[in-house]
Amino acid sequence: MEPPWEHPDWYDLHDTTWTAGPEREPEHYRELMLALPPLDAGDHLVDVGAGTGKLSRLIARSYPELGRVTLVEPNARKLERARKALAEALPRAEVRAFAGGLGEGAIPVDPPASVVVLGSVLMVLLDLRGGTLQEGLTWMGAGLADLGRMLAPGGWLYALETLGAPWAQGGLSDRSRRLHLPELTEQLAMAGFTSIECVYRFRDRVVVRAQRASPGSEGKAGA
Repeated sequence: MEPPWEHPDWYDLHDTTWTAGPEREPEHYRELMLALPPLDAGDHLVDVGAGTGKLSRLIARSYPELGRVTLVEPNARKLERARKALAEALPRAEVRAFAGGLGEGAIPVDPPASVVVLGSVLMVLLDLRGGTLQEGLTWMGAGLADLGRMLAPGGWLYALETLGAPWAQGGLSDRSRRLHLPELTEQLAMAGFTSIECVYRFRDRVVVRAQRASPGSEGKAGA
């Protein structure tokens, strides 16, 4: 029997309920919309861990001239629902769907993306995957490398995440867990991202953006 969160209807009903609460979700997502750069017909958006397409549908409503979207999601039922919803929301766009997981190898993204978004992916998987924090961070490093390869030079990664609670502590040999903000920004910097910035925070909810450096450019890290 599959876990309940793999069912797309259960997932849509329960998403975010167990963290900072659903009452903060509209603000969390709105602040990500406001932080995005302008997106137009020449841009390519990649939604990694797309689920049923909630985040990419919001972006489509904000930027209806967006030209290309790639959806990445390991759950086939969720992915198909997201693909249909995006094709309806952006009838003139090219919408592709790829069934795969982050950190499992190269995910085909062509052409490279202007923007990659993550909606509650990194912290959730760190928390649920089991094993030690060291093993979790090894997976996260591979996942961040995947994300970097998806982006065009100068492209932006936007991560909408729910951080670990203040009492979520433990070293590398302890159980894998959600990270705190300084730990998250450190991992992004170690993966080669630059211009790292927390553009929204309310308690445990954050939107963090980071840039794939252009050749010969120098970025700055901060949060």
